[in-house]
Amino acid sequence: MEAEAHFLAKENGIIAGIALAELIFTEVDPSLKIEWFRKMVILYSKAYSSAKYVKMSGRAHSIVVAERVVLNFMQRMCGIATLTKAMADAAHPARILETRKTAPGLRLVDKC
Repeated sequence: MEAEAHFLAKENGIIAGIALAELIFTEVDPSLKIEWFRKMVILYSKAYSSAKYVKMSGRAHSIVVAERVVLNFMQRMCGIATLTKAMADAAHPARILETRKTAPGLRLVDKC
């Protein structure tokens, strides 16, 4: 059964984790079609509340399997990126080098 789904931003923030999302979608089902809106493929693009930022189409089962994993990673990465940007803006002209400890097994994800 074919289906289409969208991700919506719940609040304003920074989009992060796009490359990881692409890997997950491809790993789950290479035939899934993924379309990023508003040039969101640029790392650390802004997302605005209620804005669609990705559309997935393909087998319904594949979308359901992939979307939860992708959302978990992207929510974590977007949250870190958004808070880091806020801290960096507040500290300007100083540079923020580290913002937090990383979670076990997620160091690469947390530092991206």
